[in-house]
Amino acid sequence: MSTRALSTTSFESPYVSLDLLSYLKSRQVTPFQIFNEVIMPDFLHQMSELKQLVEGSSGSGGSGSSGSGSGSGSSGRGSGSGSTTTTNNGDDTIVEEDSDLQGMFEEIQNDLIYIKKACVQFKQWEEDQVNVSMKHLVFRALDDAFKQRTGSQERREETSYLRDKLVKTHHLVSMLKKSLHSSPQLSSGNLKSQSLQRAKHSMIRWELSLHVFPENAVIKKKVLVHWWVGEGFIDTLGTQVKTAEDTANDFFKHFIEKGLIKQEYKKRRPSADSCSMDPSIRYAVIKLAKRDGFFSFDSNGNPTEDFTCSRRACLVKTEEGSSVHELPYRLEQEKVKSIINVNEPNLDFRPEWFSKMKYVAVLQLGRWESSAEHLIQVEDSEFLKGLKNMRQLRYLSLRGVSRITKLPASICKLSNLRILNLNGCVDLEELPEGIGSLKNLTHMDMYECYLISHMPKGLALLSQLQVLKGFVIGEPKSGGNYCKLADLSGWEHLRTLSIHVDKTSDSAKRELVSLAKFKKLRSLSISWSRLYGTPKKPLTLKRIATNKFTSRVKSTKPPPPPSSPLTDPVSVPLEKLNLHYFPASNMPDWLMQWDLNKLKKLYIRGGSLSNLCHGKQCKWGVKMVRLKFLEKLQMDWSKLQDLFPDLMYLETVECPQLSSIPCDENGVWKKAD
Repeated sequence: MSTRALSTTSFESPYVSLDLLSYLKSRQVTPFQIFNEVIMPDFLHQMSELKQLVEGSSGSGGSGSSGSGSGSGSSGRGSGSGSTTTTNNGDDTIVEEDSDLQGMFEEIQNDLIYIKKACVQFKQWEEDQVNVSMKHLVFRALDDAFKQRTGSQERREETSYLRDKLVKTHHLVSMLKKSLHSSPQLSSGNLKSQSLQRAKHSMIRWELSLHVFPENAVIKKKVLVHWWVGEGFIDTLGTQVKTAEDTANDFFKHFIEKGLIKQEYKKRRPSADSCSMDPSIRYAVIKLAKRDGFFSFDSNGNPTEDFTCSRRACLVKTEEGSSVHELPYRLEQEKVKSIINVNEPNLDFRPEWFSKMKYVAVLQLGRWESSAEHLIQVEDSEFLKGLKNMRQLRYLSLRGVSRITKLPASICKLSNLRILNLNGCVDLEELPEGIGSLKNLTHMDMYECYLISHMPKGLALLSQLQVLKGFVIGEPKSGGNYCKLADLSGWEHLRTLSIHVDKTSDSAKRELVSLAKFKKLRSLSISWSRLYGTPKKPLTLKRIATNKFTSRVKSTKPPPPPSSPLTDPVSVPLEKLNLHYFPASNMPDWLMQWDLNKLKKLYIRGGSLSNLCHGKQCKWGVKMVRLKFLEKLQMDWSKLQDLFPDLMYLETVECPQLSSIPCDENGVWKKAD
């Protein structure tokens, strides 16, 4: 029985009742999705009708006396469509009876609210007692619905009938609440604490995420994670236990287990960094989003430029033109919480309107697609000066936006900013000197910002950074006061570091020795290039792409050894190493500071490496290896197996001197399970 079918029907249909009854009699554990989205709404609807009947009886009980004299032994009570006569000793008894029913109804309603909150926090019905109690409650709802369809109107309005119905329901709801309350996973205190809020938010995260993107779209998980951090659903600032990615992975795992999303694998890789949503699931989620006013969608399930019903706006390309131009007319600045760019290529914001978004938390203005073919540009970046007023902003993405040559100093006033994504801003030449004032920044991505040649000194003040991509080590200039790699070594939270090295600078090569001081690094990526060298030939986008993606890199002499010997290798559990266009033929000496037997992933792209041995040994402990565009690397399958004895996955692209490698047509070898 599909959830989608259930979610669009009601107990009022006998076919649905039989279908649900058959499902309940099976041995399947009833999932929360069905209980919360199908059963609970209909049950609450029945309670609402009961409440109207009770209130109708109460409203007429005090004034609807049918007797002509004060000594009458009975009192008539009418409702909107009928009347019931109850024998009693006076009006006080009637009022007491009505009050009792009202109190019982209120208790049921409060218990249902408690149960609905608790359901959000459970992953599945693991306790048999809870599942049995829930089924009893559903059977009760089905039975009541049947009786309501077949019983007479007069009978359903009798006080005795109402009391019997409420007493039985009260007992079942109380049993279900008791089952939930006695579970070790929940307590009354927990439900009123921050854990309940996180549980609520976890469902909101789901409703706010993938449905915004086009049908069958493949979305990077980190795009969703950054959005969730921006909305405040995830906040790991100052915590030592879990990162935002760790927390998000728990949600991804839950969604995958429930069949809400599916992972998208590249080639045959053992792990996936992207996901997608089945169209039928997306359809159901869109209905929930529209109901709750998160976003507006057209009849085909596509987000529209209509922002009147929500505090969140989608930027979409329309036949009439840019949706950015509609913002001032359809969305009040003070109400804006999030702006998500779905497919708008032109960010022509009006500066005076943009500057008044004082309470915005998410500005996903750049592209979310992986491919750089999706171009986004600005005619004038003057509107970015309005960032100074956005003190609540937590997530700012300008990923892939061209024609931004310089960030305004106003960005340094974003005291709550957690994530700054400048990836692919190919025209960006420098960062503001005051960047160090972003004390709460945890993620900063400057990867593929090819025109940046040095890092401002203030960068060293960003001690909360967990992820830093695109750090540049260039040739020092006279009189320049720049941030060096050693200035970051004291950071306690940094776990992912990506570096661009000017391979024409000997001092830049020597600076890599300071990597020995990075004690908690988990992922390290280093790229060597000449992008910052020759002033006689100005850089163009064509030259940048040529320099980055060519596989024919001229060989240079390996860097000279450091002036002082390396310290003893530190016990750093580095898990991932990525080397792009390394200019030497042998592995560098500074790499020996890590225990490479604990390395899990090794990616090497381009460059002049002809030998993968490191130090005095020629064995790696890695399980996943990707080798691309290595023209000088020569070995056969047996030698490669000796080099990587624990290898589980190998991917090769244009490595002509690798022989007898049993890869498939995609250049992939995977060890059999």
